Amino acid sequence: MTATPYRNYRFGIGVSLVLASFLAALGLIAVCTPNPGWGVVALVTLALWVGVPLLLVLLLAWIRYMVRERGHVPGGVHALMFLPTVLALLIVPLGHALHSTVDTTTGGSRAAIAETHINLSGNALWLDTSPYASTYSGAGPDLPMQGDSPERFVAFHRYPNAQSDADSAFPYDNARLKPGIKHYHYGAPPGGTGTRLPLHRQSYPDTTALTPVWGTSGGPDIVHLYYHYTDHVEVAPALARLAGATEYELERSRVEGLVQFRTHNYGAAPIVRLEINGATLDIGDDAILPIAAPPAACTASNHTTGVALLNLEQPLRVRWQTAAAPQEWHSARVQVPAFRQPQPLDGQSTLQRVLLYVLPDDTLAAERYVEVLAGDSRRGVKATGLPAAAAAYATCGSANATYGEHAPAPLAD
Repeated sequence: MTATPYRNYRFGIGVSLVLASFLAALGLIAVCTPNPGWGVVALVTLALWVGVPLLLVLLLAWIRYMVRERGHVPGGVHALMFLPTVLALLIVPLGHALHSTVDTTTGGSRAAIAETHINLSGNALWLDTSPYASTYSGAGPDLPMQGDSPERFVAFHRYPNAQSDADSAFPYDNARLKPGIKHYHYGAPPGGTGTRLPLHRQSYPDTTALTPVWGTSGGPDIVHLYYHYTDHVEVAPALARLAGATEYELERSRVEGLVQFRTHNYGAAPIVRLEINGATLDIGDDAILPIAAPPAACTASNHTTGVALLNLEQPLRVRWQTAAAPQEWHSARVQVPAFRQPQPLDGQSTLQRVLLYVLPDDTLAAERYVEVLAGDSRRGVKATGLPAAAAAYATCGSANATYGEHAPAPLAD
């Protein structure tokens, strides 16, 4: 009986099939899980700790075969040793491409929707998470949302499924809230029935000017901010805070008019809602907590408080609500100072940044700053400096201090 030509390569082919099966399993988990959240870290860790050693064993086996056969390894053996792994690696990009195609053909109804909920009602709320929702951890949100801690928000992504598409139960279409949605329907608590409240809607931000410069990220993300009051719910679509990769791309593009905000709250209560020139800002997953006066330590969050398309040459009209009095609006106008040297420095980003100082008397001060780049690294920050009105309260210092105690001195303005 004639021996198969692959008999002497069984070990390498076996390792190839094991590696390909392992990578295919990881790829299918990644593609089939709507929002894996931190589960991505587990998948990457497994790929590194198991996949890389298997790949090294495969390469060593291939090198051994090449040396033993003096380069005359059959072409079919090369294919069996590497083609299964290559095909397994294609599962993730092909899966994402398929999801994009389905989203396009269904009008975007299959896209995940980002929601952040702010409970200003004082009541425990069973939020609508149908048909499926997950947080950044990959698990569902912890419900009910408590009413005694309005400074803690609940953020998750909602996903449709075939059934919600069939019965039109999902409230979004083409990644936007359907025009006919007039009420917010709460989920039913155990043993009870769901309720509903009138839904007041704000308009979507105009992102036309941003789409051409958004790089490879596919366009600006929108987050739907739901503010739950005792007698109604308000939904405000907002530009989502910039992810690290998106911010990196925009720093190197020539985007004009996009402003990224930080807020230092030296008032008495957490800020739960923030609007600038009528546009609601995505301030994150928690309220902007108050910072104690000097000599207390700085407790400011290092997160940004949203982005907006604005003309900084005009005064900003700012409104905000606090956890202490969620029905009451605080308002102020502030002029963002211009740079003394209007000419940009070499490598200066066009992504404008503003640090807002909310002062104890409900007035505002502002500082303008931009990052100055040298290749792929940050050379420094050009800033207008700590406003005089905020100097007595600025426990956390100026905008340059947000880069850490080892940040270089601001560049000359």
